[in-house]
Amino acid sequence: MNKVSNKTKKTIDIVVNVILWIFVAFAVAVTVFAFATSSNAKNVPVIGGKCYLSVMSDSMKSDKAESFKKGDLIIGEYIYDKADAIDSLKVGDIITFEIDLNGDGEISKGEYDTHRITAIDRDDNGMPLAFYTKGDNPEFANQDPSFLGDRVRRVNVIAKYNGSKVGGVGGFLSFIGSKLGFGLCIILPLVIFFGYEVYVFVKTVLSVKNEGKKVITAADEELIKQRAIEEYLRSQNQANDEQSQSEDK
Repeated sequence: MNKVSNKTKKTIDIVVNVILWIFVAFAVAVTVFAFATSSNAKNVPVIGGKCYLSVMSDSMKSDKAESFKKGDLIIGEYIYDKADAIDSLKVGDIITFEIDLNGDGEISKGEYDTHRITAIDRDDNGMPLAFYTKGDNPEFANQDPSFLGDRVRRVNVIAKYNGSKVGGVGGFLSFIGSKLGFGLCIILPLVIFFGYEVYVFVKTVLSVKNEGKKVITAADEELIKQRAIEEYLRSQNQANDEQSQSEDK
């Protein structure tokens, strides 16, 4: 019975350790992701030249192959510092760019959008000065034929989208980026992890200290009880014998 109990306990300890280390690995990955966001001029996650962006609306949701929807994570090529890549952009390409989303007259950190190029302003040498963009979803885009789209200066272009995406992950990463999400998914697991490790450490230290002491098992307790009863009965018999001898005299 004790062997089975010890085996179960070891299995539980292993499972708990695996889960906790997964949380730690996840926390490290999120930290790397956050560092990647702050290490470039546009404050977007860039790893290995690839730009990882969370989709915040359904403006590009359509039946086209390159479409994506709110909550997706799209992966594009970071081209902000690549003049040749920006020069080679053409109508139909999908780009991520900085834009004043809240209408306060300034472009703040995290204000970006991803739409399809509908027209291009060029200089006398044919080099692009600005791009006009629209979303593919007609429910979001201005349907006025005279409206070319939002005008995006070339200096505001961040990335070019090539069709790679991961469904649903963008929404989760956006939640992680919030104070509540960071606290629940990063801080809390780390606190639990270190708390558990402290518990295991203390338990190990106490176990080492008690190694030289005899551990009393259930069988030992039963034997002690039995001997105590026998000793009690023996003393009672002895007392009875002495009383009988006294009466005979």
